[in-house]
Amino acid sequence: MRKKWKFLYAGSHRIGLFIASTARSPGFSCLLEDEAILDLVELYNSVEVTAPNIDFVYLRKEAQIQPQACLLGDSGYGISPWLITPIRRPQTGFEIQYNVLHTKERVIIERVFGQLVERGQMNMHDMMNMATFGQTFLIGEMSLYVARKLFEEEPLVTKLINSNEKYDMVILENYFSQEYASALCHKFKAPCVSMVGLLDSTWINEMSGLPDNPSYMVDFKAETTDKMTFIERLKNVYIWTSTMLLSYYYALGPQQEVADKYIRYPGWESRPSVLQLSRDMDLILINSHVSLGYPYPKAPHVKEVGGMNLAPNKPLPKDLQDFMDSATDGVIYFSYGSNVDMNELTRDGKFDDFVNVFKKLKQKVLWKWKGSKIPKVDAPNVKIQEWFPQQDILAHKNTKIFMTHGGLMSLIESIYHGVPLIGTAVFGDQPKNLKVVEHTGIGLQLKFDNLTEKSISWAVNEILNNPSYKNNMKKRSELFNDRPMKPVDEGVYWIEYVLRHGKVLQPASALMPFYQVYLLDVLGAVALSVLLAMWLIRRNDKCRLLVVLREKQE
Repeated sequence: MRKKWKFLYAGSHRIGLFIASTARSPGFSCLLEDEAILDLVELYNSVEVTAPNIDFVYLRKEAQIQPQACLLGDSGYGISPWLITPIRRPQTGFEIQYNVLHTKERVIIERVFGQLVERGQMNMHDMMNMATFGQTFLIGEMSLYVARKLFEEEPLVTKLINSNEKYDMVILENYFSQEYASALCHKFKAPCVSMVGLLDSTWINEMSGLPDNPSYMVDFKAETTDKMTFIERLKNVYIWTSTMLLSYYYALGPQQEVADKYIRYPGWESRPSVLQLSRDMDLILINSHVSLGYPYPKAPHVKEVGGMNLAPNKPLPKDLQDFMDSATDGVIYFSYGSNVDMNELTRDGKFDDFVNVFKKLKQKVLWKWKGSKIPKVDAPNVKIQEWFPQQDILAHKNTKIFMTHGGLMSLIESIYHGVPLIGTAVFGDQPKNLKVVEHTGIGLQLKFDNLTEKSISWAVNEILNNPSYKNNMKKRSELFNDRPMKPVDEGVYWIEYVLRHGKVLQPASALMPFYQVYLLDVLGAVALSVLLAMWLIRRNDKCRLLVVLREKQE
C-alpha cells in the first residue's frame, strides 16, 4: 500500500493535477513517444482516475522536462482531469472526446505563435543569426505573451487558481520566463519541486544557492567546453554577467507583474516576491548527467535525473520494421525535431543537396518532415513522412547515424541507444549540446551555412567508415547507463524523500540575497575598513609632518 498524496503540476502553458492513490498495480507502463520529452505519454491501468494520453505543447520543447506523468504514473499514481492540453494523436474514443473538451488551449497557443511568427517574420536564418541574448529576449517575450493569453482565455486555469483544493506537493516549471508559476507554491502551501529541462545553467545555479564559477562552469548559452582558453573564459564571463543582469533587472519585473495580475487568491497580497518563491524550492530535478556535459558541483537539493524521457522499446509499425530489417547496410535517421520547418531547406536549395547525398548511399534513410507539404523524392532508399517513433528507430540494431538539430532530448536518446550523431544547431542550447558531441568524439557538427552536398557527404561517410565515433558513443552510452537506478526511479525517490522529510536538502544560500552569497557586504565592509585605516594613517602622517615643521620653525 502506498500513502495517499496529492500533486499539482504547473507549467507556463498548462496546469496538471496529480492525485496519488492507493497503488493497486504499481510499476505499470509509462511509454513515451516523439523527440520532445513528453510529447505523448501513455499511462495504463491508472487508479481511481482514467488517465488519457497527454500531449504537452510548450514554447521550448527541446528545453523541456516534464516527466511528472511518468514519475507518478510508474509509481502507481493516477492523474486527475485537470490536464488541459489536448492529445496530439488521439486514437481511442475517450481520447477523441477528451480533445473535444480541451482543444481551446492548443487553439490559443497556436494562434498566438502564428501571430508572433507573422509579426516577426522569423525563419531559420533569423534564429541562427540572432545573438544569444536576442534569443533569450525572444523566448521571454513569447512565454509571457502566451501565458497572459492563457490566463485570460482558458477558464480551467482561473478555476484552478480559485479552487480550494489541498495538495501535498506542487511540481513546477518555474525557471526561464516562468518564474511567476512559483506563486502557486504560496497559494497551495505545499512543498515545491522544480523541473528543469536544460543542462547546466547559470540561472539555475544562482537560484539554487550555488555560486557559478565561469572559469570552468559553462552556461547552456555558451558554445565552449569546460577547458577554456583565455578568450573563451572572457566570453563566458560576459555571458555569466549578462545573464545575471538580465535575469535580475529585466526578466523578473514582468514575471512579478503576471503573478500579481493573474494569480490572485485570498492572502496573495502578503505573498513573497516571485524571486523569493523561485529560490525557495524543496527540490530541483534537472535534466542533466555527466555523460551529457561536464562534471560540476550541485547544490544538495539539485538532483541530476537526465534521461527521464526514455521509454521501454515498443514494436515498430510493420512497414517501418520491414524497411529497417531489410537495410543490411544500415539506416540513417534524419530529424530536426518538432520546431524546425524543413521547408527552409527547400527554400535554400539545401534539400536537393541532402537528396543527392542520400540517393547515392547503400544505406536507407528515414527522414522526418516538419512542414506544410511533404515533398516527393525519387530515391527508393529514402522514406519521408511527418512522424517517426524516434526512440524505437534509434533502438534498432541497423540504425547507424542520427542526423539531428542537437536538441537535448535527441542527444539523450542517441547516447542511450549508442547511435553516433551529425548535428546542425539552430537555436538555444543546441550549439552547446553539439559542442559536447564534438568534444567527446561521438559525432560531428555541420554549420547550417556549410550544408552542401560535399560537406554532407563527407560527414556521413566519415561516421560510417571511421569506427572511432561508434566506439566513443559506446563508451558514452555505458557511462550514461551506469547508474544505481533508472532516472525515472531516481526522480520518484527524491520526490517521495521530500514528502517524507521536508526541506532538509535546501542549503541556506538558496534564500540568501545576492550580495550575501557573493560576500559583497563583507568585501565592502573590509574595503571600507582598509580605506578608512589608510585615510587615518595618512591623516596621522600629515599631522605628524605639520608638528615637525612647526617645531623646526620654532
